[in-house]
Amino acid sequence: MKKSEVQLFPHLNHEVVKDISGFKLCSYLVALEGWRRGLELKWYKDETELCKMDRLNSSTQGKFFSLSSNEKKHYFFRSRGDIVSNKTVRICQNKETTKDFLNEAGVPIPLGTVLSNDKEIIEYAEQVGFPVVVKPLKGSMGKGVYTNINNTQELNDVLAELRSTLKDTELMIEKYYPGKEYRIYVVGDKVIGATNRVPANIDGDGIHSVEDLIKIKNNERKSNPYLAPKPIKVDFEVRNLLKSVGYDLKSIPRKDEKVFLRDKSNLSSGGDPIEATDELSGEVKQIAVDTLKALPSIPHAGVDIIVDPQDDRKGVVLEVNATAEIGFHLYPLEGKARDVPSAIIDYYFPETKNMNRSSFYFDYLSVIEPLKQWAAEEVKIAAAPERSKSIKYITVTGKLKKVGYMSYIKRQAMRRGLHGYIQQIDDNSIEIKLLNGNEQNLNGFIEVCKKGSKKSKVQNVLENDLQENVEIPQKMGFQIISIN
Repeated sequence: MKKSEVQLFPHLNHEVVKDISGFKLCSYLVALEGWRRGLELKWYKDETELCKMDRLNSSTQGKFFSLSSNEKKHYFFRSRGDIVSNKTVRICQNKETTKDFLNEAGVPIPLGTVLSNDKEIIEYAEQVGFPVVVKPLKGSMGKGVYTNINNTQELNDVLAELRSTLKDTELMIEKYYPGKEYRIYVVGDKVIGATNRVPANIDGDGIHSVEDLIKIKNNERKSNPYLAPKPIKVDFEVRNLLKSVGYDLKSIPRKDEKVFLRDKSNLSSGGDPIEATDELSGEVKQIAVDTLKALPSIPHAGVDIIVDPQDDRKGVVLEVNATAEIGFHLYPLEGKARDVPSAIIDYYFPETKNMNRSSFYFDYLSVIEPLKQWAAEEVKIAAAPERSKSIKYITVTGKLKKVGYMSYIKRQAMRRGLHGYIQQIDDNSIEIKLLNGNEQNLNGFIEVCKKGSKKSKVQNVLENDLQENVEIPQKMGFQIISIN
Protein backbone atom coordinates (compact mmCIF):
# COMPACT_ATOMS: atom_id res chain seq x y z
CA MET A 1 0.00 0.00 0.00
CA LYS A 2 1.35 3.38 -0.98
CA LYS A 3 0.57 5.22 2.20
CA SER A 4 2.85 8.12 1.20
CA GLU A 5 0.49 8.88 -1.70
CA VAL A 6 -2.62 9.17 0.48
CA GLN A 7 -3.82 12.61 1.58
CA LEU A 8 -6.53 12.44 4.23
CA PHE A 9 -8.44 15.24 5.95
CA PRO A 10 -7.05 16.15 9.41
CA HIS A 11 -10.59 16.51 10.81
CA LEU A 12 -11.39 12.90 9.78
CA ASN A 13 -8.31 11.05 10.95
CA HIS A 14 -8.34 7.33 11.73
CA GLU A 15 -9.19 7.89 15.40
CA VAL A 16 -12.44 9.66 14.49
CA VAL A 17 -13.79 6.61 12.62
CA LYS A 18 -12.17 3.88 14.72
CA ASP A 19 -14.15 0.60 14.66
CA ILE A 20 -16.89 2.10 12.44
CA SER A 21 -17.31 0.30 9.13
CA GLY A 22 -19.62 -0.53 6.26
CA PHE A 23 -22.84 1.39 5.79
CA LYS A 24 -22.63 2.73 9.34
CA LEU A 25 -19.49 4.62 8.30
CA CYS A 26 -21.48 6.43 5.59
CA SER A 27 -24.15 7.43 8.11
CA TYR A 28 -21.64 8.57 10.69
CA LEU A 29 -19.62 10.70 8.25
CA VAL A 30 -22.67 12.66 7.06
CA ALA A 31 -24.14 12.99 10.56
CA LEU A 32 -20.81 14.10 12.03
CA GLU A 33 -20.38 16.84 9.43
CA GLY A 34 -23.81 18.29 10.16
CA TRP A 35 -23.38 18.01 13.94
CA ARG A 36 -19.99 19.72 13.80
CA ARG A 37 -21.66 22.67 12.05
CA GLY A 38 -24.07 23.11 14.95
CA LEU A 39 -27.07 21.22 13.58
CA GLU A 40 -29.16 19.16 16.01
CA LEU A 41 -28.53 15.44 15.52
CA LYS A 42 -30.91 12.61 16.42
CA TRP A 43 -30.49 8.89 15.77
CA TYR A 44 -33.56 6.64 15.48
CA LYS A 45 -34.22 2.99 16.21
CA ASP A 46 -36.27 2.73 13.05
CA GLU A 47 -37.67 4.94 10.35
CA THR A 48 -39.94 7.58 11.84
CA GLU A 49 -43.57 8.08 10.89
CA LEU A 50 -42.59 11.60 9.81
CA CYS A 51 -40.34 10.31 7.05
CA LYS A 52 -40.70 6.94 5.33
CA MET A 53 -37.46 6.36 3.45
CA ASP A 54 -36.88 3.23 1.39
CA ARG A 55 -34.52 1.17 3.51
CA LEU A 56 -33.36 -1.28 0.80
CA ASN A 57 -34.59 -4.23 2.89
CA SER A 58 -31.97 -3.61 5.56
CA SER A 59 -31.95 -2.51 9.19
CA THR A 60 -31.95 1.22 9.91
CA GLN A 61 -30.35 0.94 13.36
CA GLY A 62 -27.33 3.21 13.46
CA LYS A 63 -28.03 4.33 9.90
CA PHE A 64 -31.19 6.45 10.19
CA PHE A 65 -30.86 9.97 11.60
CA SER A 66 -32.06 13.55 11.31
CA LEU A 67 -30.28 16.89 11.23
CA SER A 68 -32.14 20.09 11.98
CA SER A 69 -31.66 23.82 12.32
CA ASN A 70 -34.13 26.34 13.72
CA GLU A 71 -35.80 26.54 10.31
CA LYS A 72 -35.88 22.99 8.93
CA LYS A 73 -35.22 19.30 9.47
CA HIS A 74 -33.96 16.64 7.06
CA TYR A 75 -33.83 12.87 7.48
CA PHE A 76 -31.07 10.62 6.20
CA PHE A 77 -30.59 6.92 5.62
CA ARG A 78 -26.89 6.18 5.28
CA SER A 79 -25.61 8.74 2.75
CA ARG A 80 -29.04 9.40 1.22
CA GLY A 81 -31.15 12.36 2.29
CA ASP A 82 -34.91 12.77 2.16
CA ILE A 83 -34.87 14.93 -0.99
CA VAL A 84 -34.01 11.77 -2.95
CA SER A 85 -37.42 10.29 -3.76
CA ASN A 86 -38.36 6.73 -2.84
CA LYS A 87 -39.58 6.30 -6.42
CA THR A 88 -36.08 6.93 -7.76
CA VAL A 89 -34.53 4.64 -5.15
CA ARG A 90 -36.72 1.82 -6.45
CA ILE A 91 -35.87 2.72 -10.06
CA CYS A 92 -32.16 2.50 -9.27
CA GLN A 93 -32.65 -0.90 -7.66
CA ASN A 94 -33.69 -2.30 -11.04
CA LYS A 95 -30.92 -2.10 -13.63
CA GLU A 96 -33.28 -2.51 -16.59
CA THR A 97 -35.60 0.29 -15.46
CA THR A 98 -32.63 2.56 -14.79
CA LYS A 99 -31.29 1.95 -18.31
CA ASP A 100 -34.71 2.79 -19.77
CA PHE A 101 -34.70 6.21 -18.09
CA LEU A 102 -31.10 6.92 -19.13
CA ASN A 103 -31.66 5.79 -22.70
CA GLU A 104 -34.73 8.03 -22.98
CA ALA A 105 -32.61 11.02 -21.88
CA GLY A 106 -29.80 10.22 -24.30
CA VAL A 107 -27.30 9.17 -21.63
CA PRO A 108 -24.84 6.60 -23.07
CA ILE A 109 -25.42 3.07 -21.76
CA PRO A 110 -24.05 -0.39 -22.68
CA LEU A 111 -25.73 -2.41 -25.41
CA GLY A 112 -27.74 -5.15 -23.72
CA THR A 113 -31.02 -6.85 -22.97
CA VAL A 114 -32.83 -8.90 -20.30
CA LEU A 115 -33.42 -12.62 -20.86
CA SER A 116 -34.37 -15.60 -18.71
CA ASN A 117 -33.64 -18.55 -21.02
CA ASP A 118 -30.03 -19.74 -21.05
CA LYS A 119 -30.18 -20.70 -24.71
CA GLU A 120 -31.40 -17.21 -25.63
CA ILE A 121 -28.68 -15.65 -23.47
CA ILE A 122 -25.99 -17.63 -25.30
CA GLU A 123 -27.49 -16.77 -28.69
CA TYR A 124 -27.58 -13.07 -27.80
CA ALA A 125 -23.95 -13.17 -26.65
CA GLU A 126 -22.90 -14.77 -29.93
CA GLN A 127 -24.95 -12.18 -31.83
CA VAL A 128 -23.39 -9.07 -30.20
CA GLY A 129 -20.00 -10.75 -29.90
CA PHE A 130 -17.87 -11.71 -26.93
CA PRO A 131 -16.76 -10.55 -24.43
CA VAL A 132 -20.00 -9.97 -22.51
CA VAL A 133 -21.23 -9.18 -19.01
CA VAL A 134 -23.95 -11.07 -17.11
CA LYS A 135 -25.61 -9.75 -13.96
CA PRO A 136 -28.85 -9.98 -11.99
CA LEU A 137 -31.48 -7.27 -12.47
CA LYS A 138 -31.39 -6.38 -8.80
CA GLY A 139 -28.60 -6.33 -6.29
CA SER A 140 -25.57 -4.34 -5.24
CA MET A 141 -21.96 -4.74 -4.12
CA GLY A 142 -21.20 -6.63 -7.33
CA LYS A 143 -23.00 -9.76 -6.17
CA GLY A 144 -23.71 -12.09 -9.06
CA VAL A 145 -21.96 -9.85 -11.60
CA TYR A 146 -19.59 -11.55 -14.06
CA THR A 147 -17.65 -9.45 -16.55
CA ASN A 148 -15.35 -10.04 -19.51
CA ILE A 149 -16.82 -13.46 -20.38
CA ASN A 150 -14.85 -14.41 -23.48
CA ASN A 151 -16.55 -17.45 -25.00
CA THR A 152 -19.54 -19.79 -24.90
CA GLN A 153 -17.91 -22.24 -22.50
CA GLU A 154 -17.14 -19.49 -19.96
CA LEU A 155 -20.70 -18.21 -20.33
CA ASN A 156 -22.12 -21.69 -19.70
CA ASP A 157 -20.00 -21.99 -16.54
CA VAL A 158 -21.18 -18.59 -15.30
CA LEU A 159 -24.83 -19.38 -15.99
CA ALA A 160 -24.50 -22.67 -14.11
CA GLU A 161 -23.05 -20.82 -11.13
CA LEU A 162 -25.76 -18.14 -11.20
CA ARG A 163 -28.57 -20.68 -11.51
CA SER A 164 -27.29 -22.41 -8.38
CA THR A 165 -27.24 -19.20 -6.34
CA LEU A 166 -29.94 -16.88 -7.71
CA LYS A 167 -33.71 -17.23 -7.35
CA ASP A 168 -34.55 -14.73 -10.09
CA THR A 169 -34.46 -16.31 -13.55
CA GLU A 170 -34.13 -13.02 -15.43
CA LEU A 171 -30.59 -11.87 -16.13
CA MET A 172 -29.18 -8.82 -17.85
CA ILE A 173 -26.63 -9.54 -20.56
CA GLU A 174 -24.55 -6.69 -21.93
CA LYS A 175 -21.71 -6.10 -24.32
CA TYR A 176 -18.45 -5.82 -22.35
CA TYR A 177 -16.80 -2.41 -22.59
CA PRO A 178 -13.08 -2.24 -21.83
CA GLY A 179 -11.67 0.74 -19.97
CA LYS A 180 -11.28 2.16 -16.48
CA GLU A 181 -14.34 2.03 -14.28
CA TYR A 182 -15.13 4.96 -12.02
CA ARG A 183 -17.59 5.57 -9.20
CA ILE A 184 -18.44 9.25 -9.52
CA TYR A 185 -20.27 11.04 -6.72
CA VAL A 186 -22.47 13.91 -7.88
CA VAL A 187 -24.17 16.56 -5.75
CA GLY A 188 -26.38 18.97 -7.66
CA ASP A 189 -24.56 20.00 -10.82
CA LYS A 190 -21.09 19.15 -9.57
CA VAL A 191 -18.85 16.09 -9.42
CA ILE A 192 -17.48 15.97 -5.86
CA GLY A 193 -15.31 12.88 -6.10
CA ALA A 194 -14.38 10.12 -8.51
CA THR A 195 -12.72 6.83 -7.69
CA ASN A 196 -11.11 4.41 -10.11
CA ARG A 197 -12.13 1.05 -8.71
CA VAL A 198 -9.41 -1.43 -9.59
CA PRO A 199 -10.43 -5.11 -9.42
CA ALA A 200 -8.95 -7.22 -6.62
CA ASN A 201 -5.31 -7.95 -7.34
CA ILE A 202 -1.98 -8.95 -5.86
CA ASP A 203 1.62 -8.07 -6.73
CA GLY A 204 3.99 -10.99 -7.07
CA ASP A 205 7.35 -11.07 -5.27
CA GLY A 206 8.73 -14.31 -6.67
CA ILE A 207 8.59 -15.86 -3.19
CA HIS A 208 5.04 -16.11 -1.91
CA SER A 209 2.16 -18.10 -3.36
CA VAL A 210 -1.07 -16.52 -4.58
CA GLU A 211 -2.77 -17.74 -1.41
CA ASP A 212 -0.13 -16.12 0.81
CA LEU A 213 -0.14 -12.88 -1.18
CA ILE A 214 -3.90 -12.62 -0.68
CA LYS A 215 -3.41 -12.99 3.08
CA ILE A 216 -0.67 -10.34 3.05
CA LYS A 217 -2.81 -7.86 1.12
CA ASN A 218 -5.84 -8.48 3.34
CA ASN A 219 -3.68 -7.70 6.34
CA GLU A 220 -2.52 -4.44 4.70
CA ARG A 221 -6.13 -3.47 3.96
CA LYS A 222 -6.86 -3.52 7.69
CA SER A 223 -4.93 -0.24 8.06
CA ASN A 224 -7.51 1.58 5.92
CA PRO A 225 -10.74 2.47 7.81
CA TYR A 226 -12.88 1.83 4.76
CA LEU A 227 -11.15 -1.28 3.40
CA ALA A 228 -10.63 -3.09 6.72
CA PRO A 229 -13.92 -5.05 6.60
CA LYS A 230 -13.63 -5.76 2.86
CA PRO A 231 -11.03 -8.50 2.39
CA ILE A 232 -10.35 -10.45 -0.78
CA LYS A 233 -12.25 -13.74 -0.46
CA VAL A 234 -11.43 -16.79 -2.55
CA ASP A 235 -14.52 -17.99 -4.44
CA PHE A 236 -15.62 -19.35 -7.81
CA GLU A 237 -14.73 -16.12 -9.63
CA VAL A 238 -11.22 -15.93 -8.15
CA ARG A 239 -10.43 -19.58 -8.87
CA ASN A 240 -11.87 -19.27 -12.38
CA LEU A 241 -9.81 -16.18 -13.24
CA LEU A 242 -6.63 -17.73 -11.87
CA LYS A 243 -7.31 -20.82 -13.96
CA SER A 244 -7.66 -18.68 -17.10
CA VAL A 245 -4.07 -17.42 -16.70
CA GLY A 246 -2.65 -20.81 -15.76
CA TYR A 247 -2.47 -20.20 -12.01
CA ASP A 248 -4.01 -21.65 -8.87
CA LEU A 249 -3.73 -20.68 -5.21
CA LYS A 250 -0.38 -22.45 -4.81
CA SER A 251 1.25 -20.74 -7.82
CA ILE A 252 4.09 -18.27 -7.17
CA PRO A 253 3.80 -15.13 -9.37
CA ARG A 254 6.95 -13.51 -10.70
CA LYS A 255 8.42 -10.48 -8.94
CA ASP A 256 6.42 -7.30 -9.77
CA GLU A 257 3.82 -9.31 -11.71
CA LYS A 258 0.32 -7.96 -11.07
CA VAL A 259 -2.21 -10.78 -10.89
CA PHE A 260 -5.88 -9.81 -11.10
CA LEU A 261 -8.24 -11.97 -9.05
CA ARG A 262 -11.52 -10.55 -10.33
CA ASP A 263 -12.80 -8.83 -13.44
CA LYS A 264 -15.43 -6.79 -11.61
CA SER A 265 -14.13 -3.83 -9.72
CA ASN A 266 -16.37 -3.76 -6.65
CA LEU A 267 -14.50 -2.63 -3.55
CA SER A 268 -16.66 -4.87 -1.36
CA SER A 269 -15.11 -7.91 -3.03
CA GLY A 270 -11.50 -6.78 -2.60
CA GLY A 271 -11.08 -3.98 -5.15
CA ASP A 272 -8.75 -1.01 -4.66
CA PRO A 273 -10.12 2.59 -4.49
CA ILE A 274 -7.77 4.97 -6.35
CA GLU A 275 -8.84 8.62 -6.17
CA ALA A 276 -9.14 9.98 -9.71
CA THR A 277 -11.32 13.11 -9.76
CA ASP A 278 -8.74 15.26 -11.51
CA GLU A 279 -8.05 12.75 -14.28
CA LEU A 280 -11.64 12.71 -15.54
CA SER A 281 -12.46 14.80 -18.59
CA GLY A 282 -15.13 17.48 -18.40
CA GLU A 283 -17.23 15.47 -20.84
CA VAL A 284 -17.29 12.39 -18.60
CA LYS A 285 -18.12 14.51 -15.56
CA GLN A 286 -21.03 15.98 -17.50
CA ILE A 287 -22.28 12.47 -18.33
CA ALA A 288 -22.40 11.78 -14.58
CA VAL A 289 -24.32 15.00 -13.90
CA ASP A 290 -26.73 14.32 -16.79
CA THR A 291 -27.35 10.83 -15.43
CA LEU A 292 -28.96 12.20 -12.27
CA LYS A 293 -30.94 14.74 -14.28
CA ALA A 294 -32.42 11.84 -16.28
CA LEU A 295 -34.03 10.44 -13.12
CA PRO A 296 -36.80 12.01 -11.01
CA SER A 297 -35.72 13.85 -7.83
CA ILE A 298 -32.23 12.56 -7.12
CA PRO A 299 -29.87 15.49 -6.47
CA HIS A 300 -27.02 13.37 -5.15
CA ALA A 301 -25.88 9.80 -5.79
CA GLY A 302 -23.07 7.61 -7.06
CA VAL A 303 -22.77 6.94 -10.80
CA ASP A 304 -20.71 4.07 -12.23
CA ILE A 305 -19.09 4.86 -15.58
CA ILE A 306 -16.60 3.03 -17.80
CA VAL A 307 -14.45 5.48 -19.76
CA ASP A 308 -13.49 4.67 -23.35
CA PRO A 309 -9.73 3.86 -23.39
CA GLN A 310 -9.45 5.32 -26.91
CA ASP A 311 -11.26 8.58 -26.13
CA ASP A 312 -11.42 9.86 -22.56
CA ARG A 313 -14.31 12.16 -23.49
CA LYS A 314 -16.62 9.18 -23.92
CA GLY A 315 -18.04 6.59 -21.55
CA VAL A 316 -21.05 4.43 -20.74
CA VAL A 317 -23.09 4.48 -17.53
CA LEU A 318 -23.31 1.08 -15.86
CA GLU A 319 -25.64 1.92 -12.99
CA VAL A 320 -26.75 4.51 -10.45
CA ASN A 321 -26.54 3.98 -6.69
CA ALA A 322 -29.01 6.20 -4.84
CA THR A 323 -27.59 5.15 -1.45
CA ALA A 324 -23.95 5.03 -2.44
CA GLU A 325 -21.12 4.25 -0.08
CA ILE A 326 -18.94 7.31 0.45
CA GLY A 327 -16.23 6.00 2.76
CA PHE A 328 -13.72 5.33 -0.02
CA HIS A 329 -13.91 8.98 -1.15
CA LEU A 330 -12.64 9.93 2.32
CA TYR A 331 -10.21 7.02 2.73
CA PRO A 332 -8.76 6.12 -0.69
CA LEU A 333 -5.96 3.61 -1.10
CA GLU A 334 -4.11 6.24 -3.13
CA GLY A 335 -4.76 9.90 -3.79
CA LYS A 336 -6.44 12.88 -2.18
CA ALA A 337 -9.56 12.51 -0.03
CA ARG A 338 -12.71 14.22 -1.29
CA ASP A 339 -15.17 15.71 1.19
CA VAL A 340 -18.45 14.20 0.03
CA PRO A 341 -20.18 14.59 3.45
CA SER A 342 -19.47 18.32 3.39
CA ALA A 343 -20.99 18.65 -0.10
CA ILE A 344 -24.12 16.76 1.01
CA ILE A 345 -24.61 19.01 4.05
CA ASP A 346 -23.97 22.09 1.87
CA TYR A 347 -26.84 20.96 -0.36
CA TYR A 348 -29.35 20.33 2.46
CA PHE A 349 -28.24 23.18 4.73
CA PRO A 350 -26.55 25.80 2.50
CA GLU A 351 -26.76 28.39 5.28
CA THR A 352 -24.13 26.41 7.26
CA LYS A 353 -21.58 26.33 4.44
CA ASN A 354 -19.22 28.93 5.91
CA MET A 355 -19.75 28.11 9.57
CA ASN A 356 -16.82 27.12 11.74
CA ARG A 357 -16.63 23.35 12.11
CA SER A 358 -16.18 21.92 15.60
CA SER A 359 -13.18 19.62 15.94
CA PHE A 360 -14.96 17.38 18.44
CA TYR A 361 -16.41 14.00 17.55
CA PHE A 362 -18.76 11.74 19.50
CA ASP A 363 -18.67 8.07 20.47
CA TYR A 364 -20.90 6.71 17.72
CA LEU A 365 -20.85 3.07 18.85
CA SER A 366 -21.94 3.99 22.38
CA VAL A 367 -24.66 6.27 21.01
CA ILE A 368 -26.33 3.59 18.90
CA GLU A 369 -26.07 0.82 21.51
CA PRO A 370 -29.45 1.59 23.17
CA LEU A 371 -31.04 1.64 19.70
CA LYS A 372 -29.56 -1.76 18.89
CA GLN A 373 -30.87 -3.12 22.20
CA TRP A 374 -34.31 -1.56 21.60
CA ALA A 375 -33.86 0.35 24.85
CA ALA A 376 -34.61 3.70 23.19
CA GLU A 377 -36.69 4.96 20.27
CA GLU A 378 -34.30 7.81 19.55
CA VAL A 379 -31.09 9.32 20.87
CA LYS A 380 -30.31 13.04 20.74
CA ILE A 381 -26.65 14.01 20.67
CA ALA A 382 -25.58 16.92 22.87
CA ALA A 383 -24.47 19.98 20.93
CA ALA A 384 -20.86 20.04 19.79
CA PRO A 385 -18.85 21.96 22.42
CA GLU A 386 -16.59 24.89 21.60
CA ARG A 387 -12.86 24.37 21.91
CA SER A 388 -10.74 26.71 24.02
CA LYS A 389 -7.91 28.46 22.22
CA SER A 390 -5.48 27.01 24.73
CA ILE A 391 -5.27 23.59 26.35
CA LYS A 392 -4.98 23.32 30.12
CA TYR A 393 -2.81 20.54 31.51
CA ILE A 394 -3.05 19.73 35.20
CA THR A 395 -0.54 17.43 36.90
CA VAL A 396 -1.58 16.08 40.30
CA THR A 397 0.76 14.21 42.65
CA GLY A 398 0.06 12.36 45.87
CA LYS A 399 -1.72 9.24 47.07
CA LEU A 400 -4.00 8.80 44.06
CA LYS A 401 -3.90 5.16 43.02
CA LYS A 402 -6.73 2.76 43.92
CA VAL A 403 -8.53 5.39 46.01
CA GLY A 404 -11.23 6.38 43.49
CA TYR A 405 -9.54 9.66 42.58
CA MET A 406 -9.75 9.28 38.78
CA SER A 407 -13.43 8.29 38.79
CA TYR A 408 -14.17 11.16 41.16
CA ILE A 409 -12.41 13.67 38.91
CA LYS A 410 -14.25 12.37 35.85
CA ARG A 411 -17.63 12.91 37.56
CA GLN A 412 -16.65 16.42 38.58
CA ALA A 413 -15.50 17.28 35.06
CA MET A 414 -18.71 16.00 33.50
CA ARG A 415 -20.86 17.95 35.98
CA ARG A 416 -19.14 21.12 34.77
CA GLY A 417 -19.43 20.27 31.08
CA LEU A 418 -15.68 19.89 30.70
CA HIS A 419 -14.15 17.73 27.98
CA GLY A 420 -10.78 16.02 28.02
CA TYR A 421 -9.16 13.10 29.78
CA ILE A 422 -7.37 11.89 32.87
CA GLN A 423 -4.60 9.31 32.89
CA GLN A 424 -2.20 7.76 35.38
CA ILE A 425 1.43 8.73 34.76
CA ASP A 426 2.96 6.64 37.55
CA ASP A 427 2.03 5.37 41.01
CA ASN A 428 2.03 8.88 42.48
CA SER A 429 0.90 11.21 39.71
CA ILE A 430 -1.85 11.70 37.16
CA GLU A 431 -2.30 14.07 34.23
CA ILE A 432 -5.51 15.88 33.30
CA LYS A 433 -6.08 17.54 29.93
CA LEU A 434 -8.95 20.01 29.54
CA LEU A 435 -10.11 21.09 26.10
CA ASN A 436 -12.75 23.65 27.03
CA GLY A 437 -14.35 25.56 29.86
CA ASN A 438 -14.94 29.09 31.14
CA GLU A 439 -12.94 30.64 33.96
CA GLN A 440 -15.55 29.89 36.63
CA ASN A 441 -15.86 26.20 35.71
CA LEU A 442 -12.12 25.75 35.42
CA ASN A 443 -11.39 27.42 38.77
CA GLY A 444 -14.01 25.30 40.50
CA PHE A 445 -12.65 22.15 38.89
CA ILE A 446 -9.07 22.91 39.94
CA GLU A 447 -10.22 23.35 43.54
CA VAL A 448 -11.84 19.90 43.32
CA CYS A 449 -8.57 18.45 42.02
CA LYS A 450 -6.72 19.94 45.00
CA LYS A 451 -9.26 18.68 47.51
CA GLY A 452 -9.43 15.18 46.04
CA SER A 453 -11.68 12.25 46.86
CA LYS A 454 -12.26 10.95 50.39
CA LYS A 455 -9.48 8.35 50.40
CA SER A 456 -6.97 10.27 48.29
CA LYS A 457 -4.25 12.58 49.55
CA VAL A 458 -3.24 15.34 47.14
CA GLN A 459 0.26 16.74 47.66
CA ASN A 460 0.66 19.07 44.70
CA VAL A 461 -1.31 20.44 41.71
CA LEU A 462 0.56 22.02 38.81
CA GLU A 463 -1.26 23.94 36.04
CA ASN A 464 0.09 24.62 32.57
CA ASP A 465 -1.65 26.38 29.66
CA LEU A 466 -0.38 25.44 26.20
CA GLN A 467 -1.28 26.60 22.72
CA GLU A 468 -2.21 23.59 20.59
CA ASN A 469 -3.78 23.08 17.19
CA VAL A 470 -7.48 23.30 17.99
CA GLU A 471 -8.29 21.66 14.64
CA ILE A 472 -7.00 18.28 15.80
CA PRO A 473 -10.07 16.08 16.42
CA GLN A 474 -10.92 15.41 20.05
CA LYS A 475 -13.47 13.01 21.47
CA MET A 476 -16.43 14.61 23.21
CA GLY A 477 -16.78 13.82 26.89
CA PHE A 478 -14.27 13.17 29.62
CA GLN A 479 -12.29 9.95 29.34
CA ILE A 480 -10.27 7.84 31.73
CA ILE A 481 -7.31 6.59 29.73
CA SER A 482 -5.94 3.26 30.89
CA ILE A 483 -2.26 2.43 30.87
CA ASN A 484 -1.50 -0.80 29.02
